[in-house]
Amino acid sequence: MTPPLIRSATKRQFLLQLDLDPGDDRTSQMYWLLKDEAIRAYEAQLQGRRDLLRPEYASQDPPYAAAHFTAAAFSSVVRSIYSMASPLTRPYYNKGVNSQGDNWVISWMLYHVCRYRDGRNIRARSREFHADDDLDESSCGSSKTTDAHDDEQRNHN
Repeated sequence: MTPPLIRSATKRQFLLQLDLDPGDDRTSQMYWLLKDEAIRAYEAQLQGRRDLLRPEYASQDPPYAAAHFTAAAFSSVVRSIYSMASPLTRPYYNKGVNSQGDNWVISWMLYHVCRYRDGRNIRARSREFHADDDLDESSCGSSKTTDAHDDEQRNHN
């Protein structure tokens, strides 16, 4: 297993942790394959599902942040993504499995898919919705899409 990253780690950190070259076109293709699997699972299993929310968020209107879902619901979707992984994405997911059955690679990607939709992401409210999907270093390392808690976590690591 590759050592895990916190969910708020940058895209660049994520790619490097998976031994992917941020400047390589094949990396961009692989990233989009991983992201597409997470998007499809999010849309099929989490999107608009109040019954999967933690009690304190049950009355909130969508879109929901990853943290709004119960740990069991989020973990179930992570396991679902892993079980339905394509032969191309499976090797990268295998790098994220730990002895408890958690998968930091899928969790990171699913967290970021939720983040695009939860209303906190400034870029998601602008025309630059997927701007951080560019492999340009300046956008990959940007902290504009992180909240104060994520910044605090990063400073402690």
